[in-house]
Amino acid sequence: MLLKLAWRNIWRNKRRSIITITSIFIAVFLAIFMRSMQLGMYAGMIDNVVGSYSGYVQIHKEGFWEEQIVDNSMIADADLLEKVEKTAGIKNIVPRLQTFSLASNDEISQGVMINGVKQDKENLLVDWNTRIDTGSLLSGKADEVVIARGIAEIFEVGLGDTMVFIGQGYHGTNAAGKYIISGIVNMKNPKLNNLSVFLNLETAQNLVGADNLITHLIIDKDEAADEEKIRTELLTKLGKDYEVMTWRTMLPELEQTIMADSVGGLIMVFILYMIITFGIFGTVLMMTQERSYEFGVLVSIGMRKIKLSLTMILETIMLTLMGVILGIIATFPLTHYFNSNPIVLSGEEGEMVEKFGFDPVIPLSIDLGIPLTHGLIIFTISLIIAAYPTAYILKMDPIKSMKR
Repeated sequence: MLLKLAWRNIWRNKRRSIITITSIFIAVFLAIFMRSMQLGMYAGMIDNVVGSYSGYVQIHKEGFWEEQIVDNSMIADADLLEKVEKTAGIKNIVPRLQTFSLASNDEISQGVMINGVKQDKENLLVDWNTRIDTGSLLSGKADEVVIARGIAEIFEVGLGDTMVFIGQGYHGTNAAGKYIISGIVNMKNPKLNNLSVFLNLETAQNLVGADNLITHLIIDKDEAADEEKIRTELLTKLGKDYEVMTWRTMLPELEQTIMADSVGGLIMVFILYMIITFGIFGTVLMMTQERSYEFGVLVSIGMRKIKLSLTMILETIMLTLMGVILGIIATFPLTHYFNSNPIVLSGEEGEMVEKFGFDPVIPLSIDLGIPLTHGLIIFTISLIIAAYPTAYILKMDPIKSMKR
């Protein structure tokens, strides 16, 4: 009976109810769309830099991060690998030898970051075939090198040209070698594009005189795994000889960028919530004041105040639910479409994003937690607003209400 009364009361003033539902719908739609865009962009940033290159967790020899030289390398023996592999949440383990060197070609010289990699292991992090611009990936030859797009543009080189690397090797030895460019890749990150070259792991080890040594163990985690828990467990297993770091520690600027941008988005959502709160409250306030005579009559003929209050609460909840459900339904196809077909930023906006080192592409997030969270927030707001008519009815004097 109360549900029927509440439903009929909503449509006694159709225009007011439709305006309220529409305002809730717009607020929910904009809030979900904005947060899906933001969180999708953050996921793209993390996947671009973390998931496809640096890994969510890295293991180094103790002291390597403070002084990133080949002397602070380590041996990835069977015991170490076994401990890492048996850690819950770890998907793949990728060894890498990283060192800095001076690269030259004709009259051009510049510092580069040499990455000694196992191509089959690197493919576990990301499909490198999607990153190849020209040529081919590393095949195992000792004299081949794959360079990033930015390096190719800086040195004005192409396939078949020779790159010379000169640097310091293990324990102060000279590290020099020349290699033929077999491929050019797009790292999807301007900073990495201007810095990265790739050799086979064995070739890089021979270059710096560090046979069987590596500087990094890159950890790729399961999608649902928590990198902090993985780090804690690894630290317990490996002891003080190794340092275990998550991407949040290695790339603090990325986390700070995400946090700063997220705050701006949350402020906009908060403004939307403030608008919709006053909208719902205005509707409830008018409904309560206009029906004070009706409330007085109902209470006078024997209707309990608590049941009358419950009817008003149900009216508020119904109005809110209609707006929330319509908002969620409307955003569902849009978020899924733009997740499969990401928004590509062009012009000045795209250039600005690239300057920060990110790919100017925004895939919307389809995380179900986003619509559920915002729907729940609006629903909670409606329950809080429903306290006003409840308090009004419980304190109401029927005779005075009928005289008004």
